[in-house]
This record gives sequence, C-alpha cells and structure tokens, in this order.
Amino acid sequence: MPTEATVAPANLSLSTFDKSTHDRSNFSCGFEPIDNFLKSSLSDQIKAGMVTAWIATAGDDPAVLGFYTLGAMAVRSQFCPAKWQRARVPDIPVIYIRAVAVREDLQGKGFGTALVIDAMKRCVKLSEQMGAAAIVLDVLDDAAFDKRWAFYAELGFEPLGDPDNKHRVYISMADVRATLGTKD
Repeated sequence: MPTEATVAPANLSLSTFDKSTHDRSNFSCGFEPIDNFLKSSLSDQIKAGMVTAWIATAGDDPAVLGFYTLGAMAVRSQFCPAKWQRARVPDIPVIYIRAVAVREDLQGKGFGTALVIDAMKRCVKLSEQMGAAAIVLDVLDDAAFDKRWAFYAELGFEPLGDPDNKHRVYISMADVRATLGTKD
C-alpha cells in the first residue's frame, strides 16, 4: 500500500470504476455509510445506470485512495437562483455529485480538492453535451459537517436554498468555467 510520503495528489491516477481491478476492501473514509456504499452498493448503482464512478489509485497499486460519483438530477426551479427561474421551467437540470470520499489517512492533504476539481472538469465537458446549469451535492451531516461545509464553500459551492434539504449546495456551471478558466 502506498505511504503518505509516496502518494501525492499529483500522483493520483483516476479511472472509471472496475470491480475486478479496484481493491475496495481496506478503504475507509471515516464515514461508514460512504464506506458501505463503495463496498456494497456502488456496483449495483452503476449497473442500474444511476451513477458513474471515478476511482483514485496510485501507480500499479489497486487500493482505492478516493473516489467520486456523478449522476443526473433535476432541482425544483423555485429553489434556484432567480436567473434560472426566468427559464420558466419547473425543474433545472444539474449534475449531482452523489459521493466524494478520500481514504482517512490521506485526508487534509489535497486529495479531496483534486477529486472535486476533476469532477468539475468532467461536469463542464458533460454540460457541453447536454443541458446542466450547475453541479449539486449534499454535504454529509456528521461530526465533520462544519469542516466539510467549509471545504465546499472554499471551492465555490453555496446553499441551494431547498427547505427540505438544507445541506444541499450548488455551484453554477458558469462559475465552474470561470474558476477553471474554460470557455463559457
């Protein structure tokens, strides 16, 4: 298994999930529902077309260091910024990051940021193929909630304003493009 000294965000290799290649057995991000999702539910959700997953590894080591998943989603326009409400449609298409997780011993070392930036780049490319006004995710509520909330806020995510899910945040594709320096 790679050590902290030999693994850095620059050395990450990201590839789509392959059950036969990626070793999930020792992965723990410190949040059991996400660990269980990776180990027990991810394959079924991919087969059902619910999500796609990108897995971070280092070198030839198949151990999962981190991962993220993307899926399609629509959010009620009434909870969105006013400029989106002018479209006069009931739902706004977005790309949903269902999960972002980094192995516990690697947290705080830039891996989470590297994964979210990769997801953002991928979402921009997807939005050029289909309509998607934003990236949306739910900040998990546990003992590390405040730390997670600050992490996503630093990356430009803001509260969506959904009264049924106060932990749902978004970043518009226009803001992602501006942040990443891509065309709008």
